[in-house]
Amino acid sequence: MLLLKYLRRARWPLLVTMLTALIGPTPAATLVRPPNVLIIVSDDVGWGDLGCYGATKTKTPNLDRLAKEGMRFTDAHASASVCTPTRYSLLTGEYSWRKNTPGLNKGVANADAPLLIPVGSTTLPGIMKKAGYRTGVIGKWHLGFGTTRPDYNQDLAPGPLEIGFDEFFGLPATNDRVPTVYVRGHRVVGLDPADPIGYTFDPKVAAAGGLVRWAAGRERIGFMSGGKAALWNDETIADTFTREVVGFLERNKAQPFFLYFAPHDVHAPTIPHPRFVGTTGLGNRADMLSELDWSVGEVMKTLERLGLAQDTLIIFSSDNGAHPTHEAGHLPNGPWRGKKSQLWEGGHRVPFLARWPGHIAPDTTSHDLVCLVDLAATAAAVAGEKLPDRAAPDSFNLLPTLLGQPQPTKRDSLIVMSGNGDLALRQGPWKYLPDLAVADGWSSAAKKPHQPAKPALYDLSTDMGETKNLIHQQPEFAQRLAEHLEKAQSAKSTRPPSL
Repeated sequence: MLLLKYLRRARWPLLVTMLTALIGPTPAATLVRPPNVLIIVSDDVGWGDLGCYGATKTKTPNLDRLAKEGMRFTDAHASASVCTPTRYSLLTGEYSWRKNTPGLNKGVANADAPLLIPVGSTTLPGIMKKAGYRTGVIGKWHLGFGTTRPDYNQDLAPGPLEIGFDEFFGLPATNDRVPTVYVRGHRVVGLDPADPIGYTFDPKVAAAGGLVRWAAGRERIGFMSGGKAALWNDETIADTFTREVVGFLERNKAQPFFLYFAPHDVHAPTIPHPRFVGTTGLGNRADMLSELDWSVGEVMKTLERLGLAQDTLIIFSSDNGAHPTHEAGHLPNGPWRGKKSQLWEGGHRVPFLARWPGHIAPDTTSHDLVCLVDLAATAAAVAGEKLPDRAAPDSFNLLPTLLGQPQPTKRDSLIVMSGNGDLALRQGPWKYLPDLAVADGWSSAAKKPHQPAKPALYDLSTDMGETKNLIHQQPEFAQRLAEHLEKAQSAKSTRPPSL
């Protein structure tokens, strides 16, 4: 009976017909809806921040529970070591550096960016919506609005609602950037038309217009004026997002849903709610981990209260590695070298947990090489949707791995990007960096003109800290990896078209 339900969802009608002939028809009352999909992507949380990845000074009982009741990946990565490119790749299944667009092939977007995902693209939410799901995004957006510089006093369209989401509530960009307001759908929440929002990221424009860095009680990136009634309170952002997620789940409990929840925790400025201050003894950032864990716990409680836990696939990860490398004995990125924005493993290797009771075996570990760019193909498989050949060109289906089944098309290599747009290649345990001069991302010194590249090759199976450059010991293998990277950059797709 359960097999027939799965096959119907997977749209294998011939096999369903054959099985029905053998065991008889399935009563309509026993049919179940497709599984819900909830993707939670935290902000700047490192591989070593969670207890299930070895942390002892931070406490993450709810996230550890996800690992205990599901699958923990040890070799999972963001597609970039900064946020905007990773979030683009997650929602499109495409490496962001394929787009010659500021914020995608270098750096991150400001709140003045137009929509970075073209309307009409095949997207993860669009796939789910086509499959009959109610779709929503709550939390950090950071992928732009409109077709030109957005005016936050007007409709912010096109935006999330035009690329496949039915509902949107969240921050325009980051919690350290102006404008410090929430957006619901196409409009700023609580904006007084008599007090319009002015904003800029140009100091000269700010000086001429009287705009200031001080917004919502502290200094930010960019300059702002007006919008006083709409300003958020930093201490309650997590509470607000959690409340919105609970509301979405309650409103949509009777239908299959896809929700992308993007908490602001633990991005700077690190301002946890007072009830979490001092809970770790490590400082505000670590205290925000407790806040994040609480938020995930509230979501899990809501699923259980609504009777949806068994029918919901939850995936938790982070958009890049942590920025600090040490916090009073705590190692946010675990044993890996580097941090946010960098090409070292600590910049892009992230926690990755998946729970789906009755489908994913509990307390299991996968050492497969996976990436957040793979979520588009994976969600399509869960929903029973076939990807068009040109869609999600760099996304691999992880569903067989999650279900403990043979995986015929495992990812064998991965391209990661730094905050400056430089690339590196992972293949098996090997890491190839075309030029060590740019490996430190935003911390890299400016390259001198005509300075020759200094490539590097590391074997992570014996050198987790990327300290032993093997480029001279294995020059031919390094050359093959360099050619592999170059070929992937020029190709339109890195995944088999049948996926």
